[in-house]
Amino acid sequence: MKPLTVAIIGCGRIGSLLEEDPLRGKPCTHAGAFDALSQTKIVAGCDTNPDRLKKFGKRWQVGELFSDYKQMIRKIHPDIVSIATWTHLHSEMVKASARLGVKGIFCEKPIAIDTLQAKAMVRICENKNIPLVINHERRWDSYYRQAKKLIESGKIGELRTIVGNSLSWIPPKLLASEHGGGPLFHDGTHLTDLMLFFAGPPDWVSGFEIRSNGKKYIEETAAATIRFKNGAIGFIEGGGARKYFNFELDIQGSEGRILIGNSGRELYVTKKSGRFTGFQELEKVPFPKVKNYESPFTGGARDLVQRMRKQTPSSSSGLDGLRALQVITSIYKSAQNEGKRIKIR
Repeated sequence: MKPLTVAIIGCGRIGSLLEEDPLRGKPCTHAGAFDALSQTKIVAGCDTNPDRLKKFGKRWQVGELFSDYKQMIRKIHPDIVSIATWTHLHSEMVKASARLGVKGIFCEKPIAIDTLQAKAMVRICENKNIPLVINHERRWDSYYRQAKKLIESGKIGELRTIVGNSLSWIPPKLLASEHGGGPLFHDGTHLTDLMLFFAGPPDWVSGFEIRSNGKKYIEETAAATIRFKNGAIGFIEGGGARKYFNFELDIQGSEGRILIGNSGRELYVTKKSGRFTGFQELEKVPFPKVKNYESPFTGGARDLVQRMRKQTPSSSSGLDGLRALQVITSIYKSAQNEGKRIKIR
């Protein structure tokens, strides 16, 4: 079968340049993911920075290079557009790509600056029957998928609590209207999305935040309690003004516990206590091994291809991206109303 043609919009870090990081698993960019698949072929690239664009062309052996993405789509007519730009550009690029006739769209997270933009993106793609996949890449990570299987199989009993943190340094002074949000928005979108991935739809949130520069600027820290419709409780924190980066989920059930994040994964199950008569305690057991591990970036690209060719549901659809954004914006809204509970509809 003839490979699907791919055009990359945005040749910066997540678009291409992170492939140069010697510490990261590969592939770890949009271009790297589509280059790794035999079902796709990168045929064009677009960036407003000439040096980045030239470097992109050389790295991926692509001769069709553009500074205007609409011009690129009109000339190349790619099957797939992969959008790896700043968040505030996502909405218009997705809508324009859909109108110009692309057959599939792979878009970097967060889906958009606000829910109105995100809803418009989802709507136009649904109306035109164009698969829209959002790059919350941990949904394709074999270990996170294994954790989901453990939860669904009842290995840790009934889900009770999820504690998630995405902790990092103090962000620069940036306008929220231009950048959407701070740590909870940019890195925390992965955390929020995973909590929905594991626990399902939320009922309400109650938020707290620190905005040292005032409400017009992005937060330094945001935290919240999340009540899920299945009865589970979530606690989430993004930012935190740390001198380190930590991404971790503590998933606790009625009979066990899963710890999973950038530092690894652990599984605990209930056993008879050897220290207290009549008590049960948690005992660490081996986390199930994963066969044939695949880069989650490759998994994301493969997800889009399968959605296009076989009409299979996406593991990270535009609607999934919208739901994660709804939770984050509701946390901000609650925090700015003294923690008032905000229903998620």
